[in-house]
Amino acid sequence: MTPRIPKRAAGCPAHGGLVVPEVSARHTDDQRPPLFGTNHPGRVNACLTERRCGVCGTPLPTRAGGKYTLLLRPADFGRGYSAEPALHTSDCAPYAIEACPILNGTRTTYRRGRRDLEAERCGDPACDCQRWTNSADNAERAGAAVSPFYAAVYRAEDYRLHWGDVDGRRNVLLGVAVAGVEPLSIRLVTAGEPSFLDLTRALILGLPLDDH
Repeated sequence: MTPRIPKRAAGCPAHGGLVVPEVSARHTDDQRPPLFGTNHPGRVNACLTERRCGVCGTPLPTRAGGKYTLLLRPADFGRGYSAEPALHTSDCAPYAIEACPILNGTRTTYRRGRRDLEAERCGDPACDCQRWTNSADNAERAGAAVSPFYAAVYRAEDYRLHWGDVDGRRNVLLGVAVAGVEPLSIRLVTAGEPSFLDLTRALILGLPLDDH
C-alpha cells in the first residue's frame, strides 16, 4: 500500500505515487523516472547548508524546542556525522521510513547490478544529468547487505555541520554532525542484515539491537 504523502510535501514532484525526495537525482524532463536511492551532491549540499529537509526541501525548525531527525547506520554514529540531510520529525521522517524499501525492511540487500549513471544521461544538454558520474560508493554498495538504520531525534538548537579533509581537499562539507550531540531519542527502524562490524559498533555505542 502506497503511504500517504505528508501535507508539507504535497507540492513536491511525485513518481509512482511516491514523493521524489528533494535530494534525489532527477532529469529536467519529469516524464523520465527519477533515481530513487541516488542522491545529487549539489542538492544534498544545498539542504545541508540551508538547513532544509531532505524529503520536502522546506526549512527545518530553528526555534528552541524544535526537532529534526537523522536516519543513521552504526557507521554514521561511529564517524560522527550523517551524510544525508536531516528530516522533519513529525511527518517527513516517518514517511521516508514507510516509503523507502531499504528503511521499511522490504529489501535487505542493495541493488545487485551497478547502476551506470553516465549511461542514464539524456540528450538534453541543459539537463543536470550531464554532470552525473559513477562513484566508488555506488559500486561498493551493489549487492551488499543493508546495515541497521536508526531514527535519531535531535534538538533544533543542536544542528551543526560537519567538515573534514577528503582526498587532499581541506574543509569539505561532509554532513550533519552527530559526534558530541546528544539525541533526544534513538529508535531502530530496520534491523537489516548487520555485519560483525555493525554489531560491534552498535554494542560499543549502546545502540538498540531490536525495536523493543
